[in-house]
Amino acid sequence: MIEPFKNKAVSRLKKARGQIDGVIKMIEGNKYCIDILTQVLALQGAIREVGPLILESHLYTCGGENLGSKNQKKKEKFIKEIIRVSSLSGR
Repeated sequence: MIEPFKNKAVSRLKKARGQIDGVIKMIEGNKYCIDILTQVLALQGAIREVGPLILESHLYTCGGENLGSKNQKKKEKFIKEIIRVSSLSGR
């Protein structure tokens, strides 16, 4: 991955790791379920932000090379790869 995407992704994942630790403590401490769920939803949002950073970095680092290639199979493979991971994000 390239900067600044790498720094942003690592920062967000470290934040998410801290949130996971917090949620575990909340569960172990028998905190109010809605409060736990609120933190889980915030955690999901933090993790969801990382995917687009990785994809954007990938497009900058590999997109030009693959899409600019004279090798049609290489182009098609790259495009299918992007479509596949994009469809996973809709789940």
